[in-house]
Amino acid sequence: MLRNILLTLFALLAFLPGSAQFVHTNSQEVRSPMMELNGEWGTLPVMTLGSDDVLLFSFDEMSHTYRRFTYRIMHCDADWNPSDISEIDYIEGFNNMPIEEWENSVNTTRLYTHYSFTLPNGNVSLLLSGNYKVEIYDDESDDEEPVLVYGFSVVEPRISIDASVSGDTDVSLNDGQQQLSFVLSYGSYSIPSPATEIIPVVYQNRRRDNAVRGIKPTYMTGTSLEYVHNTSLIFNAGNEYRRFELNDPRTAGMNVEEIALYGDEYHALLYMDKQRRSHSNYIDENGRYYVNTHEGYGSPIEADYAYVHFALDVPYREGGDFYLLGDLCNNIITPLNRLDYDAEGGYYHTTQLLKLGLYNYMYVWVPSGAAEVATHPVEGDFYNTDNEYVIYVYHRAFGARYDKLIGVSSVNYRLERN
Repeated sequence: MLRNILLTLFALLAFLPGSAQFVHTNSQEVRSPMMELNGEWGTLPVMTLGSDDVLLFSFDEMSHTYRRFTYRIMHCDADWNPSDISEIDYIEGFNNMPIEEWENSVNTTRLYTHYSFTLPNGNVSLLLSGNYKVEIYDDESDDEEPVLVYGFSVVEPRISIDASVSGDTDVSLNDGQQQLSFVLSYGSYSIPSPATEIIPVVYQNRRRDNAVRGIKPTYMTGTSLEYVHNTSLIFNAGNEYRRFELNDPRTAGMNVEEIALYGDEYHALLYMDKQRRSHSNYIDENGRYYVNTHEGYGSPIEADYAYVHFALDVPYREGGDFYLLGDLCNNIITPLNRLDYDAEGGYYHTTQLLKLGLYNYMYVWVPSGAAEVATHPVEGDFYNTDNEYVIYVYHRAFGARYDKLIGVSSVNYRLERN
């Protein structure tokens, strides 16, 4: 079975995406970009201004040939567009610096070079709060576009955020939605016009497709803004993420039916996924992934790569497309993570080149010509799903040229109801 699927999908293998959250890859030779705050996996890529926080950036280039990569730092507004300020306003030191830390992979069938750097470092430090992009360029390429873009944030805490999540929403009772509520308390911090100067942005499981902006406060006091009974903060709850583990290239892990070496490449076939009609009790990582291998000592240069074959057993559906979603495909909708339909077999499929480890994923439906992403056609929507909500609060004072990030908070529905 695996061999037949490989033959039908082989022509697609050159167009597979990279992976990670708040990250965008423009080159199929750059994969597995990660951000890690203070050596802790899974933490938000948010540093505190003036602290000792260190953010580690890393990625793989799929060869053993050294490439001269450089990084460029750019300050952005709340919508991740470049801010109207000079480079000297937001960094101290040097920009456009080479990435000097690199190692070749060891004992892997797929050769790659692992690159890494940290911010801040001996060459540069950050002076302002807000959103930042780090663009990675290949100096040996004629392409003027970055091969990789990271997005991270720096916060200067000025407010407190009290948040909660409920399955009882203003439009349904314990159905398929969840409603977020929060109160921003700013005390003595001066905000002349809070309703217009404060910009909250909310993410569910760090997804970008359903992020909520332009939220208006429900109530105001002299020192707080309340966002309660706000229909713009009602989210489809979805279901727990599906997961698979591929820690050993010679052993099929969780949800892996078969793994084999074809030529000089590993291929892993996952068990056929079905439409879900009830809430799953799996414990998930809310869409994230963790690179890991049972071989070696957990080093990032010892984990091999495999072509992972996903298959979804649902009838053909007109008027849109199914997509794979999660950190493994940057949590964005692109043709690279769209599922194709196999008319003969009667199922949808996609193939992704992934580094060994543990992965979360889900299937979503996107109607043709629409930006809406729906979880209910395959995964279902269940009010008791464990979801993480992250609130970023920006302040754009009247006449200011950039958005300060004055507060960040996360709340988890399962923890909230326990």
